[in-house]
Amino acid sequence: MSNYLIELSVIHITLMVGYWFFLRKERQYAKVRFYLINATLLALCIPLLKLPKLFYSEEPIAAVPMEAIPLDTMTITPTADMSIWNYDLLIWIYMVISAFFLFKFFYSVLYLIYLERKSSYEKCNELYIRKVPNIKGSFTFFHWIFLSDEIDIQQQDYAVILKHEKAHASLGHTYDILFFELFKVCFWWLPTAWFILKEIKKIHEYQADAYALKSYSVDQYSSVLISSTLKSNGLSLASSFHDGLILKRLTAMKQQAKNVSPWKLGTLLALCTLLFIVFACTEELEQEIKEMGSQSNTITFDQLPASMQKNLLEMKDELSFMKVDVPEDDNISNVEALQNLDPELIHTMDVDKPNRAIYIALKKDGANFDYLSDQSKMEGDVFTVVEEQPEFEGGMDAFYRYVANEMTYPLQARQMGVEGRVSVQFVVEKDGSLSDVKAIKGIGAGCDTEAVRVVQNAPSFRPGKQRGKPIRVRMVMPVTFKLNKGKTNEDNSTQGIIIAEDVELMNNKLKVEAIYTHDEWSGTVYDEEGKGLPGANIIVAGTTNGTVSDLDGNFKIQAHASKDLHISCVGYESVRLAGK
Repeated sequence: MSNYLIELSVIHITLMVGYWFFLRKERQYAKVRFYLINATLLALCIPLLKLPKLFYSEEPIAAVPMEAIPLDTMTITPTADMSIWNYDLLIWIYMVISAFFLFKFFYSVLYLIYLERKSSYEKCNELYIRKVPNIKGSFTFFHWIFLSDEIDIQQQDYAVILKHEKAHASLGHTYDILFFELFKVCFWWLPTAWFILKEIKKIHEYQADAYALKSYSVDQYSSVLISSTLKSNGLSLASSFHDGLILKRLTAMKQQAKNVSPWKLGTLLALCTLLFIVFACTEELEQEIKEMGSQSNTITFDQLPASMQKNLLEMKDELSFMKVDVPEDDNISNVEALQNLDPELIHTMDVDKPNRAIYIALKKDGANFDYLSDQSKMEGDVFTVVEEQPEFEGGMDAFYRYVANEMTYPLQARQMGVEGRVSVQFVVEKDGSLSDVKAIKGIGAGCDTEAVRVVQNAPSFRPGKQRGKPIRVRMVMPVTFKLNKGKTNEDNSTQGIIIAEDVELMNNKLKVEAIYTHDEWSGTVYDEEGKGLPGANIIVAGTTNGTVSDLDGNFKIQAHASKDLHISCVGYESVRLAGK
């Protein structure tokens, strides 16, 4: 959305600058009016057009199988989250101000309808005029011509005013004003939205004057305009004879209209074409820039870990690879190189904790995902990383401090000299609460029970999210119980210390129900709760054909009867369905 607004503003401002230099003083009002309307339409439409193949052709893009590799303690967070601006707040401010201008717009429309209802009709030369009390001057809305009841049909300037207002009605000026008023409602922050509304109203008055001058001389018409003491009503949606641009209108009347120079029209046409090319035909260039920017630490396939080479061997030519080193004093989730990656290009990742390195396989072309979606004919999305890991309020360091403060070394373990590591497993639920807390590896002597007790009583986490949707995440926290040799308490038990180590993710198990009929696999992928799991990758083994499960976990994919299906998803153990 933000890209659209930026492109629209650049295009509209550029086209208005072109108007200012080439058309502002021209007297071919129909052409000027045509340009203002169509310049705004172009600004609205060009950002919506994406034509990457307009000037070149490419070889067909082969689909690349998407295999998710669980990332134990890594979170990729968009850098936008660090901004002092709250994006949701900005949207609300935008909507509130737009709603205010929209209210004013509808109020003006309703007021004009109200005036029409309370007016009386008067016929003059086949025209029905609406005479309205308690207003001054005259104005036109669509084909409604309103006159103050103070303007008498016997007055000298009656026919002149009527001729002017009839021009507004017959030329459809109200449609222009409504269009630009709504444009201002939507893009009130754009200076040219206000400028163009003012300019189109000026052009309307020039056009109506030119129309009236076909029946009256310049001197006669000017005399009526100057002598009129009627003032406008401030009705922004109406066109009026009694406009504030009297001096400019008088000057325009005396100037002879000339055709717009061909070089000016040619320059403006070239400007429009250039904007079309720049903003509608550069999608592929943007994609290449993203890809180049994400490969600052490029490595070769042979430099990948052996396990990663094995998994990517069949598709290594379709991918590029990079290695990111994590500084000793930095958290993996805060690495700047990861913040700058385009998630659309990520294929798989592998975290080498001992060496504090991250190996990343990148798709050479973002169209690979589009191919997979087309194959599945579903509106799914490939999930390759958990976007937001569960997080303790105040950070994981605060959680470790909580554990260290709340946990005590059991007396029995100290007296028996028991020490070692207890692995406590727990699930962070979608609401952030902790469940299924248990010691999956313990040392006994009360240490297991104490570790489980403290974790069970821990405050809630912020839940993990995948593409903005809360998910259940199973985690394991190792807790080390260590005795201080040679130091004893009054009860002759050895003193000890407790160390809470980094929490790690645990993979859950997928459940799959699928059948094979008529050369096609179809089925549903479920999570550990038996609910449909969206975003699971379904790959035909030994091929580059794949799809993703939809929001309900359903999938369909064509495959040969002998081919197996490989199903995987972040945070889950992979499943293989054997072919027939």
